Formats: sequence, C-alpha cells, structure tokens
Amino acid sequence: MISWSAFRAAHPDGLVMAQPDRSRVYGSNPYAGYVTGRPSLSAGKDPPHGTPPLERVVRMGDRAWPLTRLARAGRIAEGGVVLTWQTGQASALNSREIASGGEVGNVLVQDAAGRDVVHDMPFAFAFHAFHPDGTWMLGR
Repeated sequence: MISWSAFRAAHPDGLVMAQPDRSRVYGSNPYAGYVTGRPSLSAGKDPPHGTPPLERVVRMGDRAWPLTRLARAGRIAEGGVVLTWQTGQASALNSREIASGGEVGNVLVQDAAGRDVVHDMPFAFAFHAFHPDGTWMLGR
C-alpha cells in the first residue's frame, strides 16, 4: 500500500485504471468512520493477543505483522523479509474526504535480495478469520 505520489515516483510509466465514464466523486469515501468501533462485516472471534479487530496488518501467506508495530519500528527484518514503513498515506476509511484520513503510511516488503514481495494489508479480524492458525509476528 503506497500513496499515489510514491507510486508515480517509483513507476513513472506505470499504468492505472482509467476514470470510468459515469460520474464518481474521486477522493470521497462512502464508508467514513468504518475503522472505529466494531467491524461491520465480522461475526467471528476477535484476533488473539489483544490485537484490535480493525488494526491493519501486513500479511504474507499465513503470517501477519501489526501495522502499529511496523510504524513504530520503521523497519523490521525477520522471517526472510524486510518490511519498511514511511509516512505519506492517508487511510481511505477514516473520514469522508480521503485526503483527511488518518496516517497509515507507505509499506514496502522485500526479500533479502531487495526484490518486492507480494503482500496485502487486511484488517486483523479478516486475517484471523481466514488464517485462524496463522502466525502473529509480534516481535516478542
């Protein structure tokens, strides 16, 4: 997950989806406030270790690193990968105007050779639901 400006800097010739013909207010979030309270799409158990259900995690396979841990550290090298976090990415789900959303940062995951590693950033409740026996990379 990286900001538009970080993507453009890294991939100046990168392609993105074209704006559709029908009207849509870009930069507006129809789910404002989603990341507060309880997840509306979850009826399952809360994640373990006291991890808040709406905490974002960086997931690779059946492992998940809490985003708050990565943001505090800035860089984590473990499990054969290097995760880095930098400011500059607003949450699309905090406020009505996406640009005013809370900071979630830009995340990069690479292997030991510096190659980008495929990952995603679900909420903790979703990781726990789909990977109930997954490994929580808590750094303890």
